[in-house]
Amino acid sequence: MRAGLVAAALAAVLLAACARPIQYATLTEAQGSGAIEQGFLPGALPAGATLITIESDSGRPIGDFHFSSAEYPSMVARFAPLAKLPTDPLLQSWVKRKDLAGYQAYTSAEGARVWLLLCSQGKGRCYFRRLN
Repeated sequence: MRAGLVAAALAAVLLAACARPIQYATLTEAQGSGAIEQGFLPGALPAGATLITIESDSGRPIGDFHFSSAEYPSMVARFAPLAKLPTDPLLQSWVKRKDLAGYQAYTSAEGARVWLLLCSQGKGRCYFRRLN
């Protein structure tokens, strides 16, 4: 009985922790925490990525990061342009809103993981969401 209560309390703490944004100052810091290996962050980020935020309360990580505009061409060369809008209406709306704000939509397949990225060279920022 006591072990069950301890396990339930531990699960509640872990779930609460996942609902809060996790922030990293640099890509090196995020890599050191295991965020890429654990599937919380795309692996194709530029070396100079900073101000990284990750949220994972839905089981599919979302977040954003900043980058130097000079890194944009080499970064997006590793991505594929989004071929078609996602079927999920909320994701469609998100992509359309970001498009109107000057963001280009890309995907990145990393093994079994597929990422949706919305990036703007002029703003030096990308938003991401793991699709699976």
